[in-house]
Amino acid sequence: EFYDVILQELGGRKIALSKECKKVSSINRIQDIKKVNSILSQGYDIAYFNLSEPTAVFKYPFICRMHGIKRIIIHSHNSNEENTGIIKNFLNCLARVYLNYIATERFACSDKAALWMYGKKIAHKKLYTHICNGIELKKYTYNPEIRDMIRKQLRLKKDILVVGHIGRFSEQKNHLFLLEIFKSILKVKADAILMLIGVGKLKEEIEEYGKKIGIHNHVLFLGERKDVNQLLQAMDVFLLPSFYEGLPIAGIEAQASGLSCVFSDTISKEADITGNVSFVSLEKSANYWAEVAINSARGKRKSQEEAIAAAGYNINLTAEIIQQKMEEMMNIG
Repeated sequence: EFYDVILQELGGRKIALSKECKKVSSINRIQDIKKVNSILSQGYDIAYFNLSEPTAVFKYPFICRMHGIKRIIIHSHNSNEENTGIIKNFLNCLARVYLNYIATERFACSDKAALWMYGKKIAHKKLYTHICNGIELKKYTYNPEIRDMIRKQLRLKKDILVVGHIGRFSEQKNHLFLLEIFKSILKVKADAILMLIGVGKLKEEIEEYGKKIGIHNHVLFLGERKDVNQLLQAMDVFLLPSFYEGLPIAGIEAQASGLSCVFSDTISKEADITGNVSFVSLEKSANYWAEVAINSARGKRKSQEEAIAAAGYNINLTAEIIQQKMEEMMNIG
């Protein structure tokens, strides 16, 4: 993982619960629970969980509570989930009741994320702390020299249109539609390039679909990268046609680098920090999305560091807020 060395240097300790495997068996789950119980028996003051769905509270947060950890932080990072149905919706309702009972602090990256995780009562009464998805601003500030350097490394001409996207390959991110949008872009900009950053279980499927619709020679699959801040410099427009998001940090990073962005209208309007975001319905055609993307790429690019900082997305500020909350918890408990 990217931050293992930094964590160790700062005196932190990482304990892996299990090895990554393609198929998780009942034996794996039992082993995980045994290891969690062993770890928690050592004694901890605070348990902090970044959750994507309410029912996740019945896993490790529940076990921590059973071990007597009374200071529990729940941090919501999503606004919906895949494959919901009547049973799952019912379980989510139950989970919200228990979650709100055990949570000492409730964090959310957006209003939609708060509503999804904690329910209407908590969200409407603002009984949670809004924690912006902070970034290291200096790293993302637009730099023409870095732009030229990255384009040379990737063998991209200076004047071609580069469309960018960052996100794991999952249904939520809507990559199939993204490829259809790019196919429409190629009708207007025949030498355009689509830059995809990320990994995920659907990556092979997306690669095959790109070949099927004949655009694979124009798509760069760059995988998981440590130089995302530099790759953003090489792009001209950033697309995020997700089915849902909490508040996408990739969208914040893209805006910080001065990019114009095109988001699906399922994403919270809070995500538009710089005024450079166009929200488009997923019911609109790929051709329509392509037109918006091409027009957005024509805008003049400039540094957005001040706007991002003023909106509270400086990682130093968000770290201070969380640290303060933890210190308050320890003084009360």
